[in-house]
Amino acid sequence: MIVRRKTKDAQAEQARRALWQAVVVRHRGPGHVRFDLPAPLLTTEAVALLESGLRHIDGVYRVFVLPGQGKLSIRWAEEVCTIADVARALADLVGRIAEGGGATTARPRPGLMQRVTQAPLVARLRARYDDLRAKGEILTKLVAMKSGGKAALPFDAKDWFIHFANDLVVFYLIRLHWDRIIGQWLPRPWAFRYQWMTVVYLVFLLVRFRKAKK
Repeated sequence: MIVRRKTKDAQAEQARRALWQAVVVRHRGPGHVRFDLPAPLLTTEAVALLESGLRHIDGVYRVFVLPGQGKLSIRWAEEVCTIADVARALADLVGRIAEGGGATTARPRPGLMQRVTQAPLVARLRARYDDLRAKGEILTKLVAMKSGGKAALPFDAKDWFIHFANDLVVFYLIRLHWDRIIGQWLPRPWAFRYQWMTVVYLVFLLVRFRKAKK
């Protein structure tokens, strides 16, 4: 009985180690790391466990998984936590998934709206928006810590900065794609329907964000 238990524990440890070794670092920079994930970490439950677990780390302000591309991106404030903290938490979550805590259900085929939201351009814009919002929150907390808990400002600097950044991104995208909009997208809207769906979705996000702040 004891031998069987030891064998089972050894097999579980081997499975955890094998899954962790399949996680490949693709980019590492100050406050940012990006991984390639193996298939067992791309199921619905595994993605949910990774995102929720990593977001609970103090200082981590963005966790973004792209199941279609098999990528995991994590950003954190270096003043609050280190890459070692992130790596330990990720290794623990991968171990739990290897033991069956999140890799049981296959990832369903994404619908139309999900494919639009996972488009590279939309994903990058949403990531930038999440970065700005989270950095504003962390900046507010740091100011409060430095000022003894009082971070009163004459205006909401975080909201102003996010609005300004959103407008800047919109104008930049219009300028960047203006020739294509005039020469290709407008004359052949059906051929470029996915680009138009992306535009509609981005406008929807922008309007919803502004209404939520009123």
